[in-house]
Amino acid sequence: MELAFNEISQTPLLDDKYQANKRMLLFSKAVAEARKKGFRNIRTHYSAAEIKLTQEYSLHNWLFDKEFPAESRALFYDMFVQPFLKEGDDEIEERFINVNYFFEDSENQIPKQECLGLTSAYLSETLTISFQSSPAWLKNILTIAIEKGEEKSTDEVHHIFSKECFSQNSIADFVESITTRDLVETNINANDKHFHLTAHHGQQELNELWNRIKNSPFVIEGMSIEWGGNSFFKKPQRDGKVDIVHLKSDRRYAMQIQTTGRNLRETIEIAKRLADQYG
Repeated sequence: MELAFNEISQTPLLDDKYQANKRMLLFSKAVAEARKKGFRNIRTHYSAAEIKLTQEYSLHNWLFDKEFPAESRALFYDMFVQPFLKEGDDEIEERFINVNYFFEDSENQIPKQECLGLTSAYLSETLTISFQSSPAWLKNILTIAIEKGEEKSTDEVHHIFSKECFSQNSIADFVESITTRDLVETNINANDKHFHLTAHHGQQELNELWNRIKNSPFVIEGMSIEWGGNSFFKKPQRDGKVDIVHLKSDRRYAMQIQTTGRNLRETIEIAKRLADQYG
């Protein structure tokens, strides 16, 4: 698993490297606890040399500053990875490209701005981590603004800033939810599952696919949609919905199914299992 670094928490910058070391010691305690929970990397938009602690002193400088204890510094070797979104996940990349994400906290003088670290955590369903540089970051839930054209909404991002955060119920429950591989099965009989087939081409193909896929204990219901794509599944969602494509027909007809997935990770895992069994 990976944490996502909140780059906004770099500021305000500190006056000297000794204050910077105090900031990093607090940060390292949080990261050490995260490693115990299975987080192996910190995904970031900026390199260690670009993450500033003072105007002239970067995270990279601190990592190699022998004036400070090696134990805390060594914790971070090879832990920061780029880019801020993991490459190869087309669904996450598409959601990032088509939607704008912002953070604002007027109470703590943080103007509305792009928030790449928080966005990464939100889209990847993981934790974001911040420096303790402002009261804005001393919370376990942060709110991001989501804008797509004229549509505006908000959502929550789970957030840590100290070792003690992992003892908070909201964080402990969230970490458990993203590490658990026990998928929920439905108790609905396969023949009782609802499938809505709209009046367009491909009815025979989609009925054939539904009659197979409905036997999965992770499938609740389905409905046909227009066209598919070149892969068996696409557009997995946080609420358990995913599009399934009939690849054995020239027109690639598709259906959207409701699975028992409780978050994006589970939906993707279920979609992969369906692909293995029915694709």
